[in-house]
Amino acid sequence: MNWREELENFEKSKSWKPATELLREIIDTSHNDVESYVRMIYLLHNILLEEDYPETEKEKIKELLKQYFEEANSKFCDNSEYLFFIGKILYIAEWYFGINDDFKPLQEKTAFKMQKKAFEKEPENILFEWAYRFSLNDQIAGYLAEQILLYEETKIKWLTSKGFPGCYILESLKRSKTKYAETPPS
Repeated sequence: MNWREELENFEKSKSWKPATELLREIIDTSHNDVESYVRMIYLLHNILLEEDYPETEKEKIKELLKQYFEEANSKFCDNSEYLFFIGKILYIAEWYFGINDDFKPLQEKTAFKMQKKAFEKEPENILFEWAYRFSLNDQIAGYLAEQILLYEETKIKWLTSKGFPGCYILESLKRSKTKYAETPPS
């Protein structure tokens, strides 16, 4: 069994401590593996927001999230995959990352800048374009979501291969497509 399968088993069974320990080992041995950082950041963020986790441990989780986010940012600030995933995740409870963008205009928010940069680095990547346009509340985002879900099997497989972060993006794509289908053309 590879680490991704092992991690997914931990995630499905909500075994958060072994999941974080496994990712720590992967990051310690593979310092430049963007996927392990994305998965760790998503996992810690998810634990803080969604999971039943002992309150006594949450402060440690907050510190780990900030640590891995800062570490990953310095390593992967030009990596499109990192920018795409973390840009999407940052829109929810960015204060856990040590960011306070609440009163900034959209174009100045860290999450938006990450998504924009991912799209600018890979303008042909329909997923990155969708995320950028979705952030702008552009109706084209719904159309792109529909196209991705209907015709971009390789993108769907790629997202699925990314575990929980990929599933999060897939759900967002589905919501975007549904909203688009329910919105009359203007």
